[in-house]
Amino acid sequence: MFNVVVDTREQQPWHIGTSKEVDEVISRKLDTGDYAIEGMEHLLCIERKMSVSELATNISEKRFWKEMERMKEYKWKYLILEFDIDDITIFPVGSTIPAHKHSKVRVRGPYIMKRLAEIQVDYNISVLFAGDVDNARWSASNIMKRVYEQNKEQ
Repeated sequence: MFNVVVDTREQQPWHIGTSKEVDEVISRKLDTGDYAIEGMEHLLCIERKMSVSELATNISEKRFWKEMERMKEYKWKYLILEFDIDDITIFPVGSTIPAHKHSKVRVRGPYIMKRLAEIQVDYNISVLFAGDVDNARWSASNIMKRVYEQNKEQ
């Protein structure tokens, strides 16, 4: 069993694992990412995006790219998206952005996909399209279990 570390800035944190797998969930400031395993914060980094709008905003910010740069150093690094690839292709349709403002949105699906490709190729970060919050949480939980199992002896 292991402890999950959740960054203090997470507003709606996932409930990771079961009581048989996770001892405790600890809220602590993480320098990089949103989720880690206590004692293995230098090995695993999970960054979470809840919506295409959040991702579209972030990929236009220097702060986000500095975080991607820091993530390069981790052995296991993931960007877990709580939406499908289809949601990107139609963005901003389907987002919380009012329809009358869609024409003013500068960041569109093709640009977001280009930037996600850069994240995967240039930073070697695995991008997972989870589809929804439950699949995202389940994916993160499974990743943490495997990383913990592989590294608990070290």
